[in-house]
Amino acid sequence: MKSNIELMSRAFAVLESLPQNIAFDIVDRLERLSQFPKMGAPLGARFPKLKAYRQLVYKHSIRIIYEFDEYEDTIYVLAIQDCRQKLPALRDLKRDNTNGE
Repeated sequence: MKSNIELMSRAFAVLESLPQNIAFDIVDRLERLSQFPKMGAPLGARFPKLKAYRQLVYKHSIRIIYEFDEYEDTIYVLAIQDCRQKLPALRDLKRDNTNGE
């Protein structure tokens, strides 16, 4: 069974700004994530404050940060960013308005 995916507005804006071929590849990766929501690496081991979040790395360059809510069976994509960037602060990862899929 597939989990629902919701892109938060900040992540959606970044996705829209990417080159089309990369954006489509990321959407494809998110589709696979919907079938295996725990496939992303948990962030809590290195960053205890981010224990509720996971990351999926696309081609060693783009980080997708998400939260999987098992109760709602929904994956919330909170951030998409260049891997060279510092991880967002906890307050920046809160769910905001969806602009989503």
